[in-house]
Amino acid sequence: MTLAHNLATSAAFVLTTMLALTACRGDDPAGSATDTESPTSSSGDTTTGTTTTPTTSTTEPGTTGDESTTDDTPTTTNMSAGFITTQTTADTTGPGMPQQNGGMCTSDDDCVSMNCYTSPLFPDGGICSECNEDSDCVEAGTGISCSLGPSGATCAAGGYGNQCMSQEACQDGLICGPAVDIPIPGIIPDTCGECESSGDCDMGMICTPELDFASFSGAKKCVAPGSVENGALCPLGEDDADDACASGQCAEVDVMGFLTLGVCGECKTDADCMNGTCTPGSIGQGGVAGSVCQ
Repeated sequence: MTLAHNLATSAAFVLTTMLALTACRGDDPAGSATDTESPTSSSGDTTTGTTTTPTTSTTEPGTTGDESTTDDTPTTTNMSAGFITTQTTADTTGPGMPQQNGGMCTSDDDCVSMNCYTSPLFPDGGICSECNEDSDCVEAGTGISCSLGPSGATCAAGGYGNQCMSQEACQDGLICGPAVDIPIPGIIPDTCGECESSGDCDMGMICTPELDFASFSGAKKCVAPGSVENGALCPLGEDDADDACASGQCAEVDVMGFLTLGVCGECKTDADCMNGTCTPGSIGQGGVAGSVCQ
């Protein structure tokens, strides 16, 4: 595998495992989960989420054709997997036919909508969607933001947490920028947030990232000092990072050696624990945990 593929896979892991992070979705969700269609080589009956292939009739040697025995028990194959989990129904229109929204694609011609949304998050192709650029939404009059969700990209109103390709895709008062800083630009789409830094916030509030991967959303938000609970993200590297946390400790959490995020916790080092040991926070399939003294 190439380095780019490995990094993209790592980013996908980050996006799908940080399910415990608190966040507030914008006023237009980035697409609700819907059934999708993709071609399969089977020509049997189809069911949502699986392809069903009845076994063929067999004739015992020495018998006539009308004495054949048939096994009516169907075999099924689970087709749901990958970064964006979809339910797949066999394409009964034939191989190579354009796919409905939610189907896999490599070019616009593969989609009924003529919009194949591609991203470094999908190293093997893209997903047929309502849009693949913000301008598609503006031209159709269905929104100003092309925002990726669990089953493809849909047009959104450019509210808090919606994705953006430029400042024009965000409502007035919101700023288009990265929710979290990672080494390779473009791996995670920019989103419409309240701030880029604490200088954009009023009355001494602090700019901190929020992420909600259940709805594939995230952005930076202005919060009151000391309001971020343990186990939630904090603005690591900023002068006011500790001030954002209720515990006063914005600690580093390593994610697969790929990036480092700040998570509010009980400690940063053993010195922060009364004769105890500081166990670092973690981000994994079980969610996000802040550091603890033990």
